[in-house]
Amino acid sequence: MPQERSLNRVGTRHYWRWMIPPLVDCLLFYVSLFTTIALRQPQLLTVETGLAFLPLFMTWIAVMYALGLYDLRLVRSSVSLIKNLLASSGACLALGTTYFYLLHSKSLTPKTHLLLTVMISHALILGWRRAWLMLLHYSFLDQRFVFLGDPADMAEIEKDIPHHAGETGLTIVPWQYPGVDMVVADSRWVDWNWEAARPVFLAAIERGVPIVTLEDFYESVFGKVSPHYAGRPSWALKFTLPNNIGPFLWIKRAFDASGSAALLIATAPILVATAALIALIDGRPIFYRQARAGFLGRPFMVLKFRTMSLGAETTGPFTSAKAHGASITRLGKILRRYRIDELPQLWNVLIGDMSLVGPRPEWVREVEVLEKVVPSYHLRHLVKPGITGWAQVKFRATNSIDDSIEKIHFDLYYLKYLSLGLDISILLQTVKRVLTHDSQVVARRSPALQPKQNVEHWAADLTAHLEHPRPS
Repeated sequence: MPQERSLNRVGTRHYWRWMIPPLVDCLLFYVSLFTTIALRQPQLLTVETGLAFLPLFMTWIAVMYALGLYDLRLVRSSVSLIKNLLASSGACLALGTTYFYLLHSKSLTPKTHLLLTVMISHALILGWRRAWLMLLHYSFLDQRFVFLGDPADMAEIEKDIPHHAGETGLTIVPWQYPGVDMVVADSRWVDWNWEAARPVFLAAIERGVPIVTLEDFYESVFGKVSPHYAGRPSWALKFTLPNNIGPFLWIKRAFDASGSAALLIATAPILVATAALIALIDGRPIFYRQARAGFLGRPFMVLKFRTMSLGAETTGPFTSAKAHGASITRLGKILRRYRIDELPQLWNVLIGDMSLVGPRPEWVREVEVLEKVVPSYHLRHLVKPGITGWAQVKFRATNSIDDSIEKIHFDLYYLKYLSLGLDISILLQTVKRVLTHDSQVVARRSPALQPKQNVEHWAADLTAHLEHPRPS
């Protein structure tokens, strides 16, 4: 009897996880509508107006559902949220315009009313979604999943999930219904253990329980490509190279050029003041130039404010944090703390060497070492390096081979999901990251997945190589 009541409570949680978001979204549509009308035509604040918009708002909710904005199984990243909200805003505006032209309304016209309603509502929905995800801290909104895969993989993932539970609310459970929100399956393990997997698969399909791959689950929870796939250069043929074809990169370049020009103008007073302080306190040179690996590995000279004593880089790549810190000037510590030393890189973006968003440009001497250790390291050069990036906002600054290898997991995630939504998400997160000291960033290693049979010998967890000696 207690078990039955527990399962009923799980079913209730499942129901409310699906119902609350669209109900609140509809409320936010009305809040946005009446805010717009109150500002422009207060006389139209009537019940009739509300009823006239009801069919349109129901259509908008259907559009958001089609775009995955109610997919509470897996999508937890702000990247997907922003990207889908951008698409939703365009679709809702188009549908609204069509709706009112077909309705032939004389009192209400689309134009500014619709535009403001769509803009306000989607901004509110963005904030509401983030608040909704925060509710996953509470057990009544947790998500339970069945894992079909190697027990060793499950142990690694289960060990690391508590560090991310505040965002996911995920718990591994045996098959039960109701009480299971999704099934996570390692396709290779399923191939070899079909008889064990089949009953769960059939039960999940019969009851409409979503089934997701281990790789998709891993990336959604940890925000990075798993070590197993990160070690396979052939992985790029399916996930990375297609993203380098199409108009997006042209749009990205236009955004970089206009954005860097605007930021150079806006930060001109800071640039001038910083240059004067460096000249006065630390002397010349004011700027620091170093050969970094750019697009397709081609070297370019990165431009930064000098924050270290002269000749500091002669110690070689991957200097220890202690030795590295001893070379930083007192003014340099302040400039680095708030990333002011990075501002001159806007010039590199303007002339096309870099992008606003992309993998961090690494010193060519470090790249020479890393490309020998990590077979897939060169993949990060398939896009231009950036002032900020997915790895930069998700991980601490690196000064070791270990950290650089961990960061490649994040860089490959960026390459796989390269999009306008991802870039916007990174730019928004950069503001918070700038204000966060590296010592406050919890940089956890990727949960190691067991190497599978019949794959290349280097396809195992890249973090397992760490026995090799550091370069002197």
